[in-house]
Amino acid sequence: MSRPFLPKTWAIFLPWLLLPVNGVRGEAVPPGAPRAGSAGASIAARQPPAKAGERLPESGRPVVLWSESVPFPTRETLAFAQGAADVVVHRGGSDGYNFLHDAAIVQHKGTLFAAWYNCPRGEMVGQSLIRGRRSRDGGRTWSAPEIIASDVRNEAVMYVPVALLSHRGTLHAFVTNMKGGPDLVYHCEAFVLDENANAWTSRGFIAGPFLPNCAPQRLDDGNFLMAGRLADRPGQKPTIPAVAISRGEDLTSPWTLVRLLPTGELPDGQRIAIPETTVSVDGRELTALVRREKASSLVFFSHDSGRTWSAPREHNFPMASSKIYAGLLSTGQRYVLCNLPSNRYRDLLVIAVSRPGEKVFSKMWKLRDGDCQALKSGPEWSYPCAIEYDGKLYVVYTSEKHHCVLTTIPLQSLAPFGVR
Repeated sequence: MSRPFLPKTWAIFLPWLLLPVNGVRGEAVPPGAPRAGSAGASIAARQPPAKAGERLPESGRPVVLWSESVPFPTRETLAFAQGAADVVVHRGGSDGYNFLHDAAIVQHKGTLFAAWYNCPRGEMVGQSLIRGRRSRDGGRTWSAPEIIASDVRNEAVMYVPVALLSHRGTLHAFVTNMKGGPDLVYHCEAFVLDENANAWTSRGFIAGPFLPNCAPQRLDDGNFLMAGRLADRPGQKPTIPAVAISRGEDLTSPWTLVRLLPTGELPDGQRIAIPETTVSVDGRELTALVRREKASSLVFFSHDSGRTWSAPREHNFPMASSKIYAGLLSTGQRYVLCNLPSNRYRDLLVIAVSRPGEKVFSKMWKLRDGDCQALKSGPEWSYPCAIEYDGKLYVVYTSEKHHCVLTTIPLQSLAPFGVR
């Protein structure tokens, strides 16, 4: 793997573009540079301050995400989707890497690529690199592991996590650089697969201290949007839910960063410790779900392809504190993958879908439920990622922060209402 030379001062002079947020146009701020009136590098306009202890704006009645006409499922009433098939993509501990987490998946020229971040001992202890495997038979068998991004220059860079995208014949990997300790983010770096050399090559940094949580999605305006979280400045933890927006199809040039919380804080002045963000795209209408600790996720809305966002709202779909993944199927159904609250830690992983063309979820199946003897893994299952391909939804996730598992679901099984 080769990387272009990037001077230490490179990031300071990169002309980052800022988009208007909440109707106010931002100003160009280089990464790490504070802006007047902000606690650090402000990438969006500030919302009016809220009083301490104030409830979330407009939160008197939760947003309806789960249909009010359908009882919310329980563990006992949930079933597995018909025709679902499971396979362990990679089993940790057999090759010197005992920690594995935050898997991603993509289809590229008929081949499935699954990737994750690996650490020799524990989570972001010492070394952290991105590895993956390939499948040419629809996920039934997988190649030997390969390295996508690692600290080849011995600069104490940890690579965590990865988001994958295949576009116009090129396979991209977007990876966050951390230095100095766990979750201390500096840059988001783009890699591409050189298929002639069969090697991954760095194309440089596309954003400042941004950590992607989901694969980029194409917007109606021709840009791509990647959901994730952001730090106020390089070297800090990413506690701000955010999206990155490309400049059209140029995916290796700088992306624009937009905060969902302009000040980085909730109305009560608190920050979200791990605001992992996912976005469902339906034309110009975007719905973001943001993880919280010890509470269900928050929902945000955008009506202009992610350039401005509503205030955070509570909703009526209970979710455990863990990464969420949402999307739109070719059937016109919205879907969301998440853990449900449980007495055990992340042991119930589910998929919920809407009726075609509707915005509320009304049907749910379980992907995993506690220990699985067939997979020799569990009871913890979390951090899902999905790609639709060849009439199926391919869902990867991690077990025990040790193994990467794939569940393949026929789309027909997820469309009990019929399709549009």
